[in-house]
Amino acid sequence: MNEILNDLSGKIDPSLIRVLSEIKAITEELKIDFFIIGATARDIVIQHFHGIRAPRMTRDIDIAVCLADWNEYSNLTEILLSKGVFRKGNQKQRYIYKDTVIDIIPFGKIAGPANEIRWPPDNDIIMRTIGFTDVYDSSITIRLGSNPPLDVKLASIPGLAVLKLLAWREKPSRDKDAEDLLFIMHNYQNTGVQDRLYEDEPILLEEEKFDIERAGIRLLGRDMAKLSNGETAEVLMDILISETDEDGSYKLVFQMSGHSDRFEAIMLLLRKLKQGFIEGFGHSVNSSTHP
Repeated sequence: MNEILNDLSGKIDPSLIRVLSEIKAITEELKIDFFIIGATARDIVIQHFHGIRAPRMTRDIDIAVCLADWNEYSNLTEILLSKGVFRKGNQKQRYIYKDTVIDIIPFGKIAGPANEIRWPPDNDIIMRTIGFTDVYDSSITIRLGSNPPLDVKLASIPGLAVLKLLAWREKPSRDKDAEDLLFIMHNYQNTGVQDRLYEDEPILLEEEKFDIERAGIRLLGRDMAKLSNGETAEVLMDILISETDEDGSYKLVFQMSGHSDRFEAIMLLLRKLKQGFIEGFGHSVNSSTHP
């Protein structure tokens, strides 16, 4: 995609604009691409663009940078630190700009065929980047500032859902990934997809007895599947099946529901997501098309 979705100039925290302007200037100098993922992308796309209040705000920024090798990563971070306004954080990927935490996560060829980042020099910290390239390829571009223009790529809402589900798989103890995925599921029908449901997917809407939330979640599943290739799709499918199977542990639903009496209702929604994903995956395989 990568077309400009909307101009949000004047609506974004100026401190975020300053950080991203510095980073974009460096990445343009090095001719490398990046996009915003995580809670910052969620806040910009869902809250500022669609007007849906996020469950919690964040000042942290997660940036994924498409790189060929560790030399490119070193060049990027060395220039970043040479500016004098960034300092190194206490984790391999972490940098600090004043009071803003920035995680710079490499993906692409640097991750190799296993889609794993092993941080030099000891290769002791491993991060998995399955899905990052797929989500980058389906990213959207939003203008955050106009004087001067600042256009940045962000994960789309289905892309955010993909990354949240994959992040939960890597660290199932992190409740916030499950909570964020549920937030996206609950609100997808309010992110400009209702026209699609009524005009392009009337059968889906009828099958769900015109329950917009459930229909929206199935559509989210389809959209997640259509942007996912190969290994990404297989891993997502495995998670959704294992977490909704009658013999499953139901850990994801327990975290989404907070072990409350909402368990059955949320399980139904997760099964709708799985149903939509299977439908979208089948279409993707048959047509070999991706957004």
